[in-house]
Amino acid sequence: MAGGSTSNRKRRRSRKPNPAAQLTDDLLVEILARVPYRSLCRFRCVSTRWRALISDPDNRGRLPQTLAGFFNIEPTPGGAPHSTPTRYSFAASNRYSFAGVPGAGGAPPLIHPFLSFLPDREREHLVLVNSCNGLLCRCYRFPDEDEFDYLVIDPATEEWVAVPVPWRWSALVAMVGLGCDPAFSSHFHIFEFQVDAGGDDNDDHDGDGYVLAVKIYSSAMGLWSCKKTGWSSGIMPRGDSSSVFVNGMMYFLAVFGFIGAVDVEGKTRRIIDCSEDSSFCSPAGFIHLSQGRLHLATGHDELSDKLEIWVLEDKDSEEWTLKHMISFNHLVRKKQVSYGFHDFSVVAFHPDRNMVFFVFGHHKKSLMSYDMDSRRVHTIHNLGRCGYKKFLPYVPLFSKSLPGGGNGSQ
Repeated sequence: MAGGSTSNRKRRRSRKPNPAAQLTDDLLVEILARVPYRSLCRFRCVSTRWRALISDPDNRGRLPQTLAGFFNIEPTPGGAPHSTPTRYSFAASNRYSFAGVPGAGGAPPLIHPFLSFLPDREREHLVLVNSCNGLLCRCYRFPDEDEFDYLVIDPATEEWVAVPVPWRWSALVAMVGLGCDPAFSSHFHIFEFQVDAGGDDNDDHDGDGYVLAVKIYSSAMGLWSCKKTGWSSGIMPRGDSSSVFVNGMMYFLAVFGFIGAVDVEGKTRRIIDCSEDSSFCSPAGFIHLSQGRLHLATGHDELSDKLEIWVLEDKDSEEWTLKHMISFNHLVRKKQVSYGFHDFSVVAFHPDRNMVFFVFGHHKKSLMSYDMDSRRVHTIHNLGRCGYKKFLPYVPLFSKSLPGGGNGSQ
């Protein structure tokens, strides 16, 4: 008995204290706020204390988030203040929805997909434009149907900010992007890329469509600025071009194998030339951010039967690496019909996983995901018979991020 007791005492003395157990809750949360989202999910299993801290709503705004789902909207004939194909409205018929991503931790109940917290005056005249840790919308609420404001909205916190626009809507605006990244700045930026008119600034222009200038709004200054791009090569954004905000630079996909980029001050402008690789000559494509690196989805050409995933390993270089290739027939699990890139619409890369999201179908559409590691395809949402839908990926930003506390004008 005595010997056994001595042995037990020796074992107890030899046990080293757990360093993590000595950390205060505040310090532990500060550490957890700096790990990737996938690591955060694994850390839930460390202990009951860690699980409670990670699940605590008061800590949610400080911890990393991942893709919750997609806001999507379908053009509603007769329901929008404008009828041109590039405008999409949260019309009175509410033909819009939120498609949650499985495994997002119950994201749909944590956000407000119908934006019911907005006053009716704003909500009934919205046009969904872009997303980046929040939503960017145009709000047509004025007697003149071409006058509008931008609204930057965070559905997770019910915050929203109206950004006045001192000009009328113009078809010369080829693309609009939102730059909202707390890791870069506590303020957001809006980018309007204006193309060559070939004459006067009007909707019926004969210009070549090249980007000549970019208007940038900074929430820190509360002002718009306009910068000439000065690009020697003509950069023409693709229709409904995808864009991504990384480290203070707004990247967008252009035609002829180019990617354009502008910083938040309009001083640094960059062109990534991918045209030497014939794989980038396809008129279809999608650019997005995943695991901290730029990713590009494309096909060899419109008739290609394979989806190619490329990654820019070094953001300061122009060398792309082929990451993955998969046949379109595998994605739809059908072999008797030949499919091409024109049958698909890539809408996002997962921010933390080797996963791509796409919409497939002509009359009966489906929102689907493809896991590059397991090579598994999953149908997220059956969209039924519908026209073209615009899908915007949404990552909740639970921290109070909008200047002035939101819920009002700048």
